[in-house]
Amino acid sequence: MRSHGLLRKILLALLVIIILFALAVFFGLFRTSSVAPGVAQPLSDAQMQELRPRGRELALVGDCFGCHSKPQGPMGAGGLAIGTPFGTLHSTNITPDPTHGIGGYTRADFHRVLRDGIAPGNRNLYPAMPYVFTHLTRPEDIDALYAYFMSLPPIAQANVPNTGAFRLPVRQFMNFWNLLNFPNRQPPDDPQRSAQWLRGGYLVEGLGHCAACHTPQNVMMGTDFSRPLQGGEIDGMRVPDITAATLTQRGFNVDTLSQYLSTGIAPQGTAFAGMYTVVHFSTGAMESGDVEAVATYLLTGPDGKIAAPAAPPAPLPAATAADTPASATTATGDAATATAAATGSGADLTAGRLSYMSACAGCHGANGEGIPNVAPAMKGNSTLAMADPHNLISVVLNGVPTQTFPGGQRMYAMPGFAHLLSDQEIAELATWARAEWGGQAKPVTEAQVGAMPRSRD
Repeated sequence: MRSHGLLRKILLALLVIIILFALAVFFGLFRTSSVAPGVAQPLSDAQMQELRPRGRELALVGDCFGCHSKPQGPMGAGGLAIGTPFGTLHSTNITPDPTHGIGGYTRADFHRVLRDGIAPGNRNLYPAMPYVFTHLTRPEDIDALYAYFMSLPPIAQANVPNTGAFRLPVRQFMNFWNLLNFPNRQPPDDPQRSAQWLRGGYLVEGLGHCAACHTPQNVMMGTDFSRPLQGGEIDGMRVPDITAATLTQRGFNVDTLSQYLSTGIAPQGTAFAGMYTVVHFSTGAMESGDVEAVATYLLTGPDGKIAAPAAPPAPLPAATAADTPASATTATGDAATATAAATGSGADLTAGRLSYMSACAGCHGANGEGIPNVAPAMKGNSTLAMADPHNLISVVLNGVPTQTFPGGQRMYAMPGFAHLLSDQEIAELATWARAEWGGQAKPVTEAQVGAMPRSRD
């Protein structure tokens, strides 16, 4: 009996400890501030004016307007819907309006938002605001951002209420999430690397928050920093791996990656979906030196070197067999047999090639060469080279709207084929295109196409 009583006391003590620990986390007792000392002192008017140009460039790096502006709304006034499994968040007004925006923020308030993820009133921010990354921003750069945002025209537009669980008083519970998902990271600092690499690392890992989309998430929807830049999933699209090894495999070098970031167009394809917004609001307007620094950092391998870019994948034997007229195939004259032997799967890609020629070649070219300012090339296109065909299927099903890019370039709207081709035909088309230009042998299945969401248009 004594042993049972002792065990009960031990369990009770453990329960009390767990409750006390949970309360301490809930009330933020484990959270520490990384705000620099001295920011309680306001900046002078002269300092604010001097800092504004640098603040504008940093706001572009952070893609602040990409999230804090609706597609057809005033810039910086918020209202953009951000879907989550728990409800919809809406970005907030970041113009200096005193009622609906940040006009009442002090210098110290602004620092605490970017460094700690805490807004005035001791309100925890939701991680849709990437404070996990802006935490790395240096105090002098936060001052520059503050000076720039306070110079914008104030827009008296009310913030859109959040929905779902976010209508409840759950901000305090973010302390638990922060304890597990908000590491005290520091900017890359390798004395053996160039100033350009260090600048790129500072922007990519911090304010640019590239890993917010391009890194897998853990079960708590936090960034899995153990797999940096290895690809993710945002808004129903697969976000590509942008590690140095993958980028060079896709044929990127500093020039072509800088071109892609600056213009949204490169031999590897055009920016679409979320990356189009990034180019439009961020990288397409950044200073060329910062763009090149980002490209240099991303393309530099662990050994400190930038590898030579790979050539576009050669057509796989299966695609070559489908490209060859039946009369000119093997001695048996059986194209299907030749293709089956090449793939080992028994699949004949001829039907996919014919679907491409009838539905796609008019714009993208019979040889995948594309048409400038009309349709991107398929040859060398990195979307076709992704192991997961999800994005390709989505584009074929739902299309892409007309897009304008920096420098007056554009790509015309691509119609969706969800109502023009069957799921089987789209699977065959995607399988052939990936084998022809992406180096991908695994067939796309009708079930994969059938499971893909369709647009409402």
